Parts: sequence; structure tokens; C-alpha cells
Amino acid sequence: MFLLDDLLMLPLKLPVAGFNWVMRQIQTMADEELLNDQPWKERLIELQMMLEVGDITEEEYAVQEAQVFQMMREIRARREEIARQNAADRGEDEAESGIGIYTGYGK
Repeated sequence: MFLLDDLLMLPLKLPVAGFNWVMRQIQTMADEELLNDQPWKERLIELQMMLEVGDITEEEYAVQEAQVFQMMREIRARREEIARQNAADRGEDEAESGIGIYTGYGK
């Protein structure tokens, strides 16, 4: 009975399953992009080089450096939130799971 139902519903289920797979892939790629701090680290190095060469002033460097560090803190906060959500989904308490991501910057 269930096999017959599955066969009859196949033309409806396959497009939905395919769409769901595509959406999961898009979500995965978006998450990776949002959690990638490498471009911001590269931007910080670029700013330091520009300061050393004299392309930007100390004031401009300080403003742009603050922006870079703010973005890196936001990425860290997103990572920690995702880790908390994953722990909650597994039924772990935050205190016992030891969730924490050390990134070496920010507060």
C-alpha cells in the first residue's frame, strides 16, 4: 500500500525534494560566506600596508581598522550563536557543552 502511494506521489515529491536540496545548498553557501572572516583579515593587512607606504593617514587607518574589527566581531557573534543553536538542538545545556570560539580578537 505504501509503495503504491510512493509511486503515485513520485511526480509531485521529486520536484519538491529537488527544490529543497537546492535551497539547502544556497543556505549552506550563504552561511559559509557570512561566517568567513578571511576577507576581513586580508583587508586589515592591506590597510597596514597602505599605512606603511603612506597611501592613507593614521586617522583614515584608525577609522577603517575599527570597521574591520567590528565586522570580525559580528562574524564571531554569528558563529557563537550558531554553536548555541546547534547545542540547543542537541539538547545540551550551554554551561555543560563548553561552547566558545576563541578567535583572538575583540571582547
